[in-house]
Amino acid sequence: MKTQLRRSLASLCSVLLCGAVIEKPAHAFDAAAAPYYHAHRLVEIAAGRKLNLYCVGSGSPVVIFDYGWGGPPTAWEYIQPAIGRLTTACTYDRAGYGFSDAGPLPRDTSALVTDLHQLLVAAHLKPPYVFVGHSLAGLNGALFADRYLKQMAGMVLVDPAFAHQDEKFNAIPGVKERFASFAPDYAECIAVAKSGQLPTDAKRIQDCLDRDPHDNATARAVKDRWDMSVAHWITLQSEDESSSPLSSGGNLDGAELDAARRNWGDLPLIVLTSSNKHYAGFPAKQISAMSELWKSGHDELASRSTRGRNSVVPGSDHYIQLDHPDAVIQAIEQVLKMANQRQTE
Repeated sequence: MKTQLRRSLASLCSVLLCGAVIEKPAHAFDAAAAPYYHAHRLVEIAAGRKLNLYCVGSGSPVVIFDYGWGGPPTAWEYIQPAIGRLTTACTYDRAGYGFSDAGPLPRDTSALVTDLHQLLVAAHLKPPYVFVGHSLAGLNGALFADRYLKQMAGMVLVDPAFAHQDEKFNAIPGVKERFASFAPDYAECIAVAKSGQLPTDAKRIQDCLDRDPHDNATARAVKDRWDMSVAHWITLQSEDESSSPLSSGGNLDGAELDAARRNWGDLPLIVLTSSNKHYAGFPAKQISAMSELWKSGHDELASRSTRGRNSVVPGSDHYIQLDHPDAVIQAIEQVLKMANQRQTE
């Protein structure tokens, strides 16, 4: 499921935050990944609760990176060093991920954005901020802009989720039924984690561990430790259910985004959309409808700023930052340039 669930996000970023379609790009373990396999600055954001923060570079604005559902914590390994040569560039592990403590439930968008802002304040990282978010973190970026627009210098959203996308996809005939059949069994992986024993059967290894044949021994050991954390699986389940209209509590994230929604004025904003859509097992008509809906959702996000634009990245899959890092770096550079121009106008 760990592999399968991440595949779902590599296709639609969620649809129902479950389903199997395409893997994140496999790439050889290299020095760029090494910093993400150990803790850096553990910042207390609430009594007894700390988040792992990793910053490089110096200067303003602060660029803060947020990865999608399930991570991986190495998601920005090719981007952060490049941006750190221009300004302060920071990644962090959300509560329940990597080296950060778990947070109170539910792990909805409001909770995630509150944590992030508390982290920035506690770490003495002063605004303005450029938010860079991938996939599920698109929801976080939107709510962060809604709440803290005056503290923002710009935003880059990489193949992002958008409010109520699941309801919109479910309205396409046949989509809801197919994705319901991919519903994840979180209980299985929570039970594996509670056992304290790494699974040995192929099914549970595939379901519950994030295995990459290119990982070295250090990466494998750290990722296994993350995947054997009960708190991590509970976090994944809560993030998933908070954005799903099929959960018992309804679409919490959508309701929060609706309540906070505002226009973003002339905020420098670039949305990047993947061009390769791989919806395994879906007929061509549904694939066309889903692809059109995905792009239109990104167009709508971009329209919330008078400086916003949505760009389709040719030849890209959902993890644009891994298979086309230059496109993401260029987008951030462009937003930084727009932010500087905006200050002088």
